Amino acid sequence: ATIPVGSGPVGVAYDPSNGYIYVTNWNSSTVSVINGTTNTVIANIFFVGSGPWGIAYDPSNGYIYVTDPGSDTVSVINGTTNFDIANILVGSWPMGVAYDPSNGYIYVTNWNSSTVSVINGITVIANIPVGIKPVGVAYDPSNGYIYVTNSFSNTVSVINGITVIATIPVINGATNTVIATIRVGQGPVGVAYDPSNGYIYVTNRGSGTVSVIDGANNTVIATIPVGSWPWGVAYDPSNGYIYVADSGSGTVSVIDGANNTVIANIFFVGSWPWGVAYDPSNGYIYVADSGSGAVSVIDGANNTVIATIPVGSEPAGVAYDPSNGYIYVTNHGSDTVSVINGTTNTVIATIPVGSGPVGVAYDPSNGYIYVTN
Repeated sequence: ATIPVGSGPVGVAYDPSNGYIYVTNWNSSTVSVINGTTNTVIANIFFVGSGPWGIAYDPSNGYIYVTDPGSDTVSVINGTTNFDIANILVGSWPMGVAYDPSNGYIYVTNWNSSTVSVINGITVIANIPVGIKPVGVAYDPSNGYIYVTNSFSNTVSVINGITVIATIPVINGATNTVIATIRVGQGPVGVAYDPSNGYIYVTNRGSGTVSVIDGANNTVIATIPVGSWPWGVAYDPSNGYIYVADSGSGTVSVIDGANNTVIANIFFVGSWPWGVAYDPSNGYIYVADSGSGAVSVIDGANNTVIATIPVGSEPAGVAYDPSNGYIYVTNHGSDTVSVINGTTNTVIATIPVGSGPVGVAYDPSNGYIYVTN
């Protein structure tokens, strides 16, 4: 399905209490409400500022929180009535937003203020200084930390309580303070987690390296040189390897998570490899090559390319659907999504979507694939 919403859709959040999907429309200053059962827009919520961006759902109160950079506020929507019930003044140019279930707080990155506002219900209880120009924010349930990407200082901040006690990027939700700001390489982009060792792998596109962060102490324990302009990254639990798409050099670097060294460089993956996804049903790694309009299939057992699947123009994002064993690839240049059968490694469908699709994700609660245009 292709669902018409407002102009300039950006953020998306799912409310499991009613099965609705909420989409922020930057240009039309609205939030579209989609019924996940029928895939139709059932409401458009106004009075959410002049340019709504990030969005997150709080299951403790059933509220949806929407950041509005244009008015320096966060709008609060009641999921039961779909009405805007509050507008919370935060820092300058709020963008990212995340919910911490361990304490029930909402974390909002303020791009111009270089702070993170912490909201309890509809009240700001803290403003935490972080790195320069923070954008992304995410919660890690394994350690209770909040991670904030600082776009102009090339760091990730970690918060403990309401006081920054270190400079290495990570936030402890129990105390609401940055406990570390982890300096990595230049232009960090992709992130993958290795549950076998608790390490986080960050691709640094500007420096051609992968930073390895120990989640136990939030320190960089290794910096691994890879190919040029590394972007996508994925973890293969069957062998403990991490696969990195080196967009600039047209290769995939294979890192052994046991010793954090590059054990192989896989060629013949096209001229501009981008997105990466792992298929546990067959042990294959699927790499989208934006330059050649194809997806390379790597056998994780021997790290060789076993197939090259033609898809649309400029493939970018890749996602695996375990319910049917299909791989979904966004084709940025042709405004489509290619569906690959992981058993036969053939394209079984090409789905027209919106303009310039990039991101793609699978929702196990309803079996739907969501594509950002």
